[in-house]
Amino acid sequence: MPRRRWLPTPLLGLAGLAGLATGLACAAQLEAPASASAAEFRPVDEHQRNALHAARRSADAAPEDPLRQWQAGMAHLQATLEGHLEQREAAEDYLERAWQLDPAGVEIPAARVLARFLNLRSAMLDFAKLELQIELYEALLGPQAAVRDPLGLPAEAFYYRSFITAAEAQAHYGEGHSAAALRRLRLLERRIAVRARRYPDEIDTPAMGGNYELTFAGLLPVGKHRRLEQGIAYLEVQQDRWSELSPGARDTFIAPNVRSVFALQLAEALLAVDRREAAAARYRQLIAWDDQPDTRARRQIVALAEHRLAELDAYAGAAELLPLWPAGVTGCVACHSRNTALPTADLYLLAPLAEPDD
Repeated sequence: MPRRRWLPTPLLGLAGLAGLATGLACAAQLEAPASASAAEFRPVDEHQRNALHAARRSADAAPEDPLRQWQAGMAHLQATLEGHLEQREAAEDYLERAWQLDPAGVEIPAARVLARFLNLRSAMLDFAKLELQIELYEALLGPQAAVRDPLGLPAEAFYYRSFITAAEAQAHYGEGHSAAALRRLRLLERRIAVRARRYPDEIDTPAMGGNYELTFAGLLPVGKHRRLEQGIAYLEVQQDRWSELSPGARDTFIAPNVRSVFALQLAEALLAVDRREAAAARYRQLIAWDDQPDTRARRQIVALAEHRLAELDAYAGAAELLPLWPAGVTGCVACHSRNTALPTADLYLLAPLAEPDD
């Protein structure tokens, strides 16, 4: 079975921190949009149900076979990221079994995939499996988990260490220690900024940093403008050097809409700070791509870009553009789904968008 990096590094890390930032925002009396529920998505791939039943039967018939647990876990993971959020727990259970049967990842990368997939819980402010998530990332780091200065780690190890820091911040928040959680987030921001300066050719770092900063700008009251400008600067690098991202982070087989989601984030952020010409250029660039998979989410994103262009002056500088859409669970599904219409209840619109064609 080929070893693919099933989840791009920056995106599911964002989901967890978006959930945490939402919680911190609420603690600071900010209103943040709630995470979308399973009922708000409209996935249309009903044929997937039979495949899920078959995968469960196969895995349950051979509980000591890591490959069968992995296959069942991946089937349920892919269904979840298509918008069938009710399959999340089954995906977690099968992937955890696969990891326990093959903790070193000899046959399957279960630890890597499950660690990132658990960020869906954080996006819903559910921190029940933070200890497991930290354990998974520490297992992936191996001896490097003990390194005191993560800035000198290889790129992938630095990202794992960053996800641990995020999970530690979430744990602090879950225990009611908002100030400690915010300190961990600020530490993470500083590390990403230093890493981006020190290794300017690691384009995954500004991709991660841009997502984090734009999420925090929308949900945290302190440092909003600074975070917006920093997030824009990060994503301008990421978009202009897209081909230099790690293959897993730009793999449209795994995440067909990943480039469109990033591009939309950048354009919306530019519009929020009233940089109209720059925003318009990014919207037009997004619309013009003819090499992106034709998905329902992509059609929604293009429709939104066209709408913003038509009403650019009306939206320019609007505070209501923040938090940026899509975020949290919707952001994860937006990147990974092919057949699902995304919920738009938390999307700021002056007029309704046309529904995407089936």
